[in-house]
Amino acid sequence: MSWVDEIKTLESKITLVLDHPASVKQQVKEITLVQKQLRVIKREINAQIQLINQNTAQSRPDSIVSVGLDLFGKRRMAGTVRSITRQAMQREKQEARQPYLDLKNYVDQFILEGDRLKLAAQNYLNSINS
Repeated sequence: MSWVDEIKTLESKITLVLDHPASVKQQVKEITLVQKQLRVIKREINAQIQLINQNTAQSRPDSIVSVGLDLFGKRRMAGTVRSITRQAMQREKQEARQPYLDLKNYVDQFILEGDRLKLAAQNYLNSINS
């Protein structure tokens, strides 16, 4: 199952119905479990982002063209070629990371939604006990 499918499945489980205290306590436990699962997915996404970062860091920005230009005394042109190559690599890195960053933000939103629901449940339970 892909991360998106897992997140959609977990998203449907983050609900809160304020009916009676025992049910609300059980729902809070379920929300906490879903949040733990979302955090595991988030760690996997972060690992994928780190892998992309490492692969980009290991690739060399010096092209054969820039080395050749350096050898023939065209240092300014060689620097320009290296700069353009570096910028292209940065763009590729950002494009490769962006879907994962979006997914990570999506997961963060659901974790926060779970916190909001747990807070609402706590307020409900406090009002019942008062």
